[in-house]
Amino acid sequence: MTDNKIIPAFPLSAVILPGEEFYLHIFEPRYKQLVNEARDKDFSFGIPYVNAGKMQHFGSEVKVKTIFSTYPDGEMDISVVGKKIFQLNEILPPKDKLYSMADIEIGEDSSISEKKLLMLRPLLLEYLQLKKGEPVKLPSGIPSDSYAAALLLNFHPDKKYELISQGSENLRITWLVNELRILMQSRKMEIQLQKNFLMN
Repeated sequence: MTDNKIIPAFPLSAVILPGEEFYLHIFEPRYKQLVNEARDKDFSFGIPYVNAGKMQHFGSEVKVKTIFSTYPDGEMDISVVGKKIFQLNEILPPKDKLYSMADIEIGEDSSISEKKLLMLRPLLLEYLQLKKGEPVKLPSGIPSDSYAAALLLNFHPDKKYELISQGSENLRITWLVNELRILMQSRKMEIQLQKNFLMN
């Protein structure tokens, strides 16, 4: 089922995954207005992903979590938390507000293949251990889905965008499995080069 709606827009070069906390410094008048209203009226807003100055087709619906600091000129340090991923239809120009609105669609096949998720966990553990150079423990049931796995990997926004562009949860898990295999191969090569350097 697809949910079409119009929400305030705050385009950024950032992808905030569901459950992820992200920190922002708010200084533009339009976004100071947006954040104040989102806090006071408890509504979410959209962060369409901007790459190389171009608006992309997907983005993150977020809600204000914490306002840490408010400065005399109205600037703020805040955190938001990711709620859902959306597909962007269009950006609507401001009318009675300083900020623009986003016409978005939320809806996808979110059913999870337990078999695919079981494939993901050992690969994730192996890569995290290679990266840290020590044993890593994950609580039972983690990762619970593709987004939880991606949060552990600290991806660059471009990689996060590749992930959210996948059409379903099963496709996201398949993408992550392939990405982890590439990352592991690269990390193993780095470790071998380090060993060869120390031996010479």
